[in-house]
Amino acid sequence: MTDFAHLTQVLRTPLELNNVKAGQKVMILTDTGMDPILWQALQAATDQLGAEPIVAIMNKRETHSTDPLHPLMAAALDDDTDLCLYLTSTAMAHAKFNDAMQDAGKSIVLMEELTPAMLAPGGPATADYRALDRLGKRIAEAFTAGDTVRVTCPNGTDLTANITGRMGRSIAGFPFPMGTGSGCAFPDGEAHVCPVEGTGEGRIVFDLTAHNTGLLEEPIVMTVEKGFVTRIEGGRGAAIWRDTLDRFADPNNYNCPAEIAIGLNPRVTPTGLMRTDKKKYGAVHIGIGDTIALGGTCHARLRLEGVIDKPEVTVDGEVLTRGGDILVDEWNTRDS
Repeated sequence: MTDFAHLTQVLRTPLELNNVKAGQKVMILTDTGMDPILWQALQAATDQLGAEPIVAIMNKRETHSTDPLHPLMAAALDDDTDLCLYLTSTAMAHAKFNDAMQDAGKSIVLMEELTPAMLAPGGPATADYRALDRLGKRIAEAFTAGDTVRVTCPNGTDLTANITGRMGRSIAGFPFPMGTGSGCAFPDGEAHVCPVEGTGEGRIVFDLTAHNTGLLEEPIVMTVEKGFVTRIEGGRGAAIWRDTLDRFADPNNYNCPAEIAIGLNPRVTPTGLMRTDKKKYGAVHIGIGDTIALGGTCHARLRLEGVIDKPEVTVDGEVLTRGGDILVDEWNTRDS
C-alpha cells in the first residue's frame, strides 16, 4: 500500500499546478465510494501549502453526471471557496452542478475514481506533465485548425465527424478555461475536441474500458447515424450501457460523438478505471451525451465514455495516432 507521506507529497501536485496559496479555501468534495486515505492526504497536502481545507463527504451518487447534495453545491459555489476538488467515485464534469460552477467563474480539479494505486511511484500521477502538455497542445492545434476527424481501428471502428470551428484543448494537469472559470484533472493527460453536434457517422468499437463496466471482456459496439447512437451491441458492457440509458432517459444522452480525445500519459497501465485508462498514451476515448463542459451545445442527463486501445486518428488526412503510437510526438513523450 502506498504510504500516507507519499500520497500527501504526490497530491501537492494538483494544488501546485493550480497555484494554491496560503490562506485560500480549498474544498475537497468526496463520497463514501472513495478510499478515505485520499481525502485525508489531500487535506494534509492543502495544510502543507498553508491553505485551508474544507472536506465535504456525501453518499456515493447513483451515476455519473448526478449532482451533489444541494448544501454541498452551495458550499462549492460560495464566494469564499477558491478551489473545489471533485474527489468523487462518479464524474461531475457534465453535471448541472459543474455548469453552475463554470458560470460562477469557479476553479475545479476533476479527480473522479482516483485510487491510491494511481498515485504510486512510477504511476500516472508521476508523469512529466509539462511534457504531456507540449504534446497535447500540438494535437489540440491540429483539432482546432481541422474540419474533419476520423477514428478507425482494425477492431471495426470507423467514425467521422465535423470539427469545423471547434477548439482543441490540451488537458494535462494545468488549469484551462471552463466557462468563466478554470479546470483540469489529476491524474491527467489527454488532448480532445468536441465535434459539431449532429455530424457523427459510422461505427465505434470500445475494446479497453468503459464507464460503469471496468475492463471490457467483450467489445461495446455502437452504430452512429446523424450524430446519434442508434444501436448498442455486445455482451455485458453493452447491456449495462443500454440499462443505464433506459433508466435515465433523455434523447440527448445518445448524442455522439460528444468528445474525441487522445490519451497522452505513458505511465498508465489499464486497470478498468476510466480516470486513468482513458489517458493511456495513444489510446482514444469517445463520449456520448452532454457537451456543455467542452464548449458544445448539447444538454444531456448523462455522459458516458469508452476507450479504444490502439486506433488511428486523422484530421483532414493528417495521421495523429496509429497502433498505440502518437505520430506527431516529436518530443518522445513516451520516454519521459
